[in-house]
Amino acid sequence: MDMDAEKNAESPLRVNVEGEELVIRMGINRLDGNDAHPELPALIFEDRKQWVQDVIRELENGDEVGGTPLIYMLDKCMREALEQGSTGVAEHSPTHIGDCESCYDMCVPLMHSKLGQVCGACFETISA
Repeated sequence: MDMDAEKNAESPLRVNVEGEELVIRMGINRLDGNDAHPELPALIFEDRKQWVQDVIRELENGDEVGGTPLIYMLDKCMREALEQGSTGVAEHSPTHIGDCESCYDMCVPLMHSKLGQVCGACFETISA
């Protein structure tokens, strides 16, 4: 293995935007087990490339509704960004789905108002 490839194999997790794509990178040696993931034992490999392919397969492995571990991780991070008050989201944007506290519609996009979490129609009525 040349020095650049060896260095890349050890590179830490990085997340960037390149053009219009979210790019997640990390060196494959970060999948070695115990050092980076203490809940796993120190692993011994017969074929590291096969191990990495198996991990990738699990990242993309869809459940009965089509969700993957990677999609669920992104969903969790997006919810957390909303909870932390991301300034990148418009102030009038719905931030939750649930029961409107004004008209009692169920599972509708909700916005926070002085009266609680309400749907867009109720928000417009309250704001007028």
